[in-house]
Amino acid sequence: MLANTSPKKSDQKPKSGRGQLLARKALITGARAYNLVTGKVPDRVSWSTLWGNSRFHTRDRWMVRDAAFHRCDFNYDDATQFLTRASRASSKDIVAGSIPEEDLAFIATHLKGLKRNRPLRGLHIGNFVGLSLAYLTDSMRQIDDESVMLSVDPAIPHRGIDAPHDLVTGLMTRYGLEANWLPVTGFSLERSGVADVLNRKASHTRFSSYNGFSATESLRSLIRMGQKFDFALIDGNHSGPYLRREIKMLFELVRPNGLLFLDDVDENWAGVVKVFENLDSGAFKRVAHENRVGVVRRQASSSGKRNSGKKVGKRKNQNGKDTKA
Repeated sequence: MLANTSPKKSDQKPKSGRGQLLARKALITGARAYNLVTGKVPDRVSWSTLWGNSRFHTRDRWMVRDAAFHRCDFNYDDATQFLTRASRASSKDIVAGSIPEEDLAFIATHLKGLKRNRPLRGLHIGNFVGLSLAYLTDSMRQIDDESVMLSVDPAIPHRGIDAPHDLVTGLMTRYGLEANWLPVTGFSLERSGVADVLNRKASHTRFSSYNGFSATESLRSLIRMGQKFDFALIDGNHSGPYLRREIKMLFELVRPNGLLFLDDVDENWAGVVKVFENLDSGAFKRVAHENRVGVVRRQASSSGKRNSGKKVGKRKNQNGKDTKA
């Protein structure tokens, strides 16, 4: 028998530089073709490594991401479907935890009355998954494309959704609202435990993994920064005392004759109804109420306190001259 004369692996000559380049290009081309057809990167480690180092990788990664969003004009039904697909929640939970479309249209009608010779500035307290935030930001942009909405939300789990802020960001991106939105991840006042208790009772929430770390006293910080808004929407903590203190802070943040919108002014939230019904004072005046949304106007007075009822009279000082009491 003839001896096996095939060379050992160690004796084989390495491929030329040109051969390696051609093999690399072939693998990259194959990986890219596979990606274009299936939308996935090949599972083979060698292909994934080559694909990641290729000049096509960065461009195609963002192209695939942007294509998945199918950016379009805002539509309430489309937004609901998008959020349902992107989360584990049902469309029922999404809608139940958000302001209804007809009520948002009611708010948007009032925003048109705020048209001035400058872009609008809005404050949105309580996002959940961003339906009302996206709707109203889009409404502001239609009035003036330089308008900006600042949102305040601690991004805590709610209605079975562990990371609602991710959905909010995806929703705002889908409708091209990123440049008109400034998010603040935090509580409007101190950290509140009301929502925590409600979520612990929800069996479909992985709540035990959440520690509740977030910024606090966001409204106070905005006051320190000297910020002013044309309107504010409150749809966060529904505790009566908490809500009253938020409104007191908002007197310093909302411009004179600006608007304040309160959600859930209905029979399901007696505390919110009570706060709304007692807002006629020197600071705010109720102007409308439809379905579950109440509207009040920030008065132009320099103080948010009620008049004490005492008449301003005159009294004499030690020199016998009249002075105001």
